[in-house]
Amino acid sequence: MDRRNTRLASQVFVRLRESIVRGELPPNAPLSEQDLCERFNVSRTPVREALINLAEEELVVIYPQFGTFVAPISLEAVRVGQFVREHLECALIVDAAERLDDAGAARVRDVIERQTMAAELDEFYNLDNEFHALIAELSGHPKVWNVILKAKTQFDRVRYLSVHEPARTAEILAEHRNIADALTARNAGEAQRALRQHLRAVFLTVEKLGLTDAPPTAPPRRHGRPKPALNVNQLS
Repeated sequence: MDRRNTRLASQVFVRLRESIVRGELPPNAPLSEQDLCERFNVSRTPVREALINLAEEELVVIYPQFGTFVAPISLEAVRVGQFVREHLECALIVDAAERLDDAGAARVRDVIERQTMAAELDEFYNLDNEFHALIAELSGHPKVWNVILKAKTQFDRVRYLSVHEPARTAEILAEHRNIADALTARNAGEAQRALRQHLRAVFLTVEKLGLTDAPPTAPPRRHGRPKPALNVNQLS
């Protein structure tokens, strides 16, 4: 694939990924290559490449001679993402509390204030990410946040569903305030405890939503069943 198509594939990938993570494209929604070409005004090559990359992240499922669909939320991947976040972020916040200066404390309070005033869900969600990324930055290990980002895709699908519930939004804000209060007080142990409680709340959301570990399946069709999901390596 030439450089231009590679760039276009990256753009399609980012936009589709965001739509899936944020629930704009729900689980099991069909993804037509032709429709995507028209939507993004690109040829089939970058769309096909973007879908392969999304399949590698378990965000879409590809069935040969049948179709491509948004994948169900993988609870196994949610658990992995939560594990990675809890262990890495709880280590980061200890270092952040030990290194925190007045300027850093002011930045923490500023994020919490802006999240309190957020009028739109997208803004609230973006500030949620900003708050957690700031902890990594203040710890002195900002690049660890990139590791966390790669591991928490399915975690984020559940998290974004939760911010559509007003009660959970209020809970998230209260949890962030508890974390921020402990962090700005330089109380590493309490900050770690509050952060761990916050990150484990994803499992309560999973339970409320009734999510299961059912394997991805395509909708049935009149003549025969779809073939097993295609291994993305077969497309290369």
